[in-house]
Amino acid sequence: ATCHQADGKGLQASGFPPLAGTKWVNGDEERLIKIVLNGLYGPIEVLGKQYPGQVPMTPYGNMLKDEEIAAVLTYVRNSFGNESSIITEEKVAQVRAATADKEGFWTPEELLEDHPMEVQ
Repeated sequence: ATCHQADGKGLQASGFPPLAGTKWVNGDEERLIKIVLNGLYGPIEVLGKQYPGQVPMTPYGNMLKDEEIAAVLTYVRNSFGNESSIITEEKVAQVRAATADKEGFWTPEELLEDHPMEVQ
């Protein structure tokens, strides 16, 4: 809530993008899981607005279990007006294993290369 706000609309003046109504949240599950596992750093466009990305998204992979990440992401994907599929513990475990060698933050460019943004 501190970064993305209690309403999920973000805080543009501080560089925190929204979670509400964005394909970054409601799109590719694997892309979203990767963000939570390793964090995110760098310029990003969300809902047509540019965010400088100078404040990194915290990586939670070493702090949260697969079950906890799945629960948080399912909550976010079904809050703030979002209505998306659940994220399973098994899916988080699969992505965690596949990216075990990843060091440091993801950049939006890296994620979009592997997981292009969905077209509506």
